[in-house]
Amino acid sequence: MCANGENLQVKLTEVEAALAARIDFGNSGKRHDTESWRAVADAMDELMQSLLARQALPEVRRRYFSDPALNIGGHGASRSEIFERNGTRGRAIFRHPHFVRYLRYFLYGPDLPSPLQEGFQQKMRGLGTPSSSDRMELVKFARELARSFGVDARDSSEEFYKLALECGLDLDDARAIRDGVRKLR
Repeated sequence: MCANGENLQVKLTEVEAALAARIDFGNSGKRHDTESWRAVADAMDELMQSLLARQALPEVRRRYFSDPALNIGGHGASRSEIFERNGTRGRAIFRHPHFVRYLRYFLYGPDLPSPLQEGFQQKMRGLGTPSSSDRMELVKFARELARSFGVDARDSSEEFYKLALECGLDLDDARAIRDGVRKLR
């Protein structure tokens, strides 16, 4: 549950849950043999088609993939546009090995421990509508969470960015949290 009260949990149908079970979300972008990858790619494509038809994906997660403004370091291109620049278009994007990590995010949200996410969300609820003066307090708190949960700051900084966006922070505040966690040593 986000600080703004919005529940971003994606409820899968039985068919979608069976498709998701065929996908190794921990093996994003890694090499597969052709036959085993085809089965995973088919499941990813079918799952995405179902989710899109049901409009089951939270708006903030779709925007993370499709909005250039949310792609830090994307040089003005969204994540989906980068796939297209590299020659992968349309539904072929859903079948690409590098799409696994985005599908994982669409379904399950930021890849951070649940208690960490709950702590951040609780802090956000305590602030109400955050003001610009709350930014440094939130950055400091995110860094404390990263330390206390022992997450790798460099690897998890983008996940903190996603969490901040999901909690309703604006782009500047979300980026400040990402950058603050990224600099953690």
